[in-house]
Amino acid sequence: MAEKPFRVVIAGGSIAGLTLALALEKNGIDFLVLEAYPEIAPQKGASIAVLPNGFRILDQLGCYEDILAKVDRTTDNFIIRDSNGKVLIHVKDLEHHLIQRHGYPMIFFERRMVIEALYEHISQKHRVLTSKRVTTIEETANGVTVACQDGTTFEGSILIGADGIHSTVGQTIWQNAAAKNPKLKKGDIRRYSMNVKMFSLTVYADDLPVQYRCLFGISEKVPGISDDTLHHVTNEGSSLFAASGPNDRTYWCLFMNTGSTYHGQDLPPYDAGDETETARKYGDNAITETVKFSDLYKRKTMTVCTPLHEGVLNTWHSQRCIVVGDAVHKFNPIIGLGGMSAMETCATLMNNLVSLLNAYEQSSTIPSTAIESMFSATQASRQPRATALVNVSQQTQYRFAMETPTLKLFNRYIYPAMGSGAALRLLSSAYPGAASFDTLATPKKPRALPYEDELLRQPTPRSKLLNAIVFAMMSGLVGTGVYTLFIVGNINGAFPLVRSTVESGYIPDVGNLALGSVFEAERFPKIDRLLRALTAVFLPVVAGAAGLESKLQAIYFLMSVFVPVLALLVVEGYRKRNIWSLIWSPSLWTAAGQLFGLGLILPLYALVFFFNSESTSYWMPAERYIPQSTSKAILPALFLGFVAPSALLVSLNGSEPYAQETIAFWQITPILVVFLTETLSRILTSGTDAAPKRKAPVEDYQELDLPHLKRLYNSLFFLAAGVHVGTLALLGVFSDLTIFGAFVPWSPKSHVSTVGAGMAIFFKFDLLLVVSATFLWSVMNVMDMRRVGISRVPFLKAVALLVVGYTLVGPGAATAAFWKWREERMARPELKDKQTL
Repeated sequence: MAEKPFRVVIAGGSIAGLTLALALEKNGIDFLVLEAYPEIAPQKGASIAVLPNGFRILDQLGCYEDILAKVDRTTDNFIIRDSNGKVLIHVKDLEHHLIQRHGYPMIFFERRMVIEALYEHISQKHRVLTSKRVTTIEETANGVTVACQDGTTFEGSILIGADGIHSTVGQTIWQNAAAKNPKLKKGDIRRYSMNVKMFSLTVYADDLPVQYRCLFGISEKVPGISDDTLHHVTNEGSSLFAASGPNDRTYWCLFMNTGSTYHGQDLPPYDAGDETETARKYGDNAITETVKFSDLYKRKTMTVCTPLHEGVLNTWHSQRCIVVGDAVHKFNPIIGLGGMSAMETCATLMNNLVSLLNAYEQSSTIPSTAIESMFSATQASRQPRATALVNVSQQTQYRFAMETPTLKLFNRYIYPAMGSGAALRLLSSAYPGAASFDTLATPKKPRALPYEDELLRQPTPRSKLLNAIVFAMMSGLVGTGVYTLFIVGNINGAFPLVRSTVESGYIPDVGNLALGSVFEAERFPKIDRLLRALTAVFLPVVAGAAGLESKLQAIYFLMSVFVPVLALLVVEGYRKRNIWSLIWSPSLWTAAGQLFGLGLILPLYALVFFFNSESTSYWMPAERYIPQSTSKAILPALFLGFVAPSALLVSLNGSEPYAQETIAFWQITPILVVFLTETLSRILTSGTDAAPKRKAPVEDYQELDLPHLKRLYNSLFFLAAGVHVGTLALLGVFSDLTIFGAFVPWSPKSHVSTVGAGMAIFFKFDLLLVVSATFLWSVMNVMDMRRVGISRVPFLKAVALLVVGYTLVGPGAATAAFWKWREERMARPELKDKQTL
């Protein structure tokens, strides 16, 4: 007798059910769909937001173009409004942003339109049966038997429940789990708190907590609602979104806090009478400055009242049954992640099923242990992301309903101040981690953000151990800096000598040169005293009074190390991803470096950078961007604002009439670089104002900054490498000069007799600290680029190349070369099969 083929029975002709059916058909796997309703895609009034992660799956299934053909508009504006309808945040050109970031737009329309598109693409429609409500399920060692309400029965190898929150398949799974482990209680559940994940233990999906209820609706031809706009309206205790869709329809949801948390049968009724009262109570709530909720409700064609269950179950499967979609992870629909997550779970389940069937050579007699292991792998893969997104959805609801004074403050003032870019990044962050079908080709769509399953390896979070190690290393460098730069300076007498010099008004190292006032001593005595002290510190070193080795070290430090580091601080400060972070202001960090020593400040900067760059999206192309005008301005600003003044500084011999003023002016040159960058950037921007405006493509995604940044890194490399090689050559030519004498502080605690000797020790320590911090910062970047999957270079090889570069061309040049490679990898990450974006 011929062996029966492996058959997948699917309970529910939902989006999840038909996504699975179409994928199974494309992979040549036998399937059967049992739909409870008399027809596929019944009109139930439900709407859906199809987002880029869902469109990618639909594109793999061949449905994307057909769905686009059904609609006459996409969402191109995303607006968050206050309770009066006034705009708080407006993300313009959303369609172009999403397409260029992720390859696909966002569309709101009726859920049944997606189901229809999926059903139309299924060739074997005889395998999709209607009026087949599943009532009982029997699992055996070899398969499952499903009985329907009409008395028919069906057999299969496995059963997948895509039958919604009141899942019959789920009820069977959870009852079986409870029977096997009587210690688990049905109501043993922990609900969400702020930023805390929620899991449940053998609890039914319809027993998940309910804190909000929702009135869904579809309205037609509402005056004042733009045809391409998604509005989110914030209110205390409630919120609302209204999204325009095809055929001049508006899809809307009014979310209301119930005032308590309910489970299962504890839910109060919410019927047509309650809907009428809700419409009356919230009728005057603003949607825009000219449209009220009552305007939507008057033009409704369909409404649905429902409680909003939220959570992720901890038991997804039994031996031969598994649930997907709302049956296992239920979302607050405020940002539309529920339907897309259902498709993602289907894709992951499908990938694991195909792998299992290939391992057993398509046999139908796969043991239950192997089936259950495959189900467990699906849950292990999907549960963390589903839980995170459920949490994000709930936190968004809390924020828009302004549930706490803190959330009200952030919603009304902090988030709007952060601008539309931050809102776009937050909206976009949910998509790259999405799953897709491994066995189905993904049509090529140009995009700036790769999906994580396309990267060389799956991105992983940093370990607590790594965080602790980095923190310890950088804190150790800071501690070392405090000791070597300040405590040692007092021990060896350098700082007392500086104080004595300032008080006496003469610099003994430079022929008792009079220390003049360089900054309005009468009006600003403290600033003048500080500048006089800095003059006393720098002049003996740059004038050569502390010896030729010290002067060469100063030249090397400034031109071969300080210049590249300063350039990197400016570049990173102007990246859009760093806005509103602690590394946003290069002026702050460079000013601190001038006052306390760059060797003390740079480890702190690198530590802040490390903790600011943990997310995978931080390393992706769309987040790398620097405004084109800024990228053009950095190089001339760097040479005009720092390199030229530094060259003048190290050329001093102390006798020039402008020597002290030059040293005083040089102290502000790092800040001057930022000022010049900003000024030149504005000039370059104003020069393009007459150019015709184009809606797309958006500048962020065109890599317009990349050629200018490469030119910057190349210039830094040649400058730093030239100074490195030249300095080593000079040290080698003169027999009385040595590398160790120039760069290593011998006997730093021994008493010094001159300011120049003491400051030479200070600057040697400062340089060593800067080089150490820069090297560790680069190593941290190597680790992160491998961690997020955008580089295939082995870690040890990359570190070895850095060491070789530091030796041959110097730390500054090696860092510039590394940053150029890093820039290219972030702009065009390496993908699987040696592809790049």
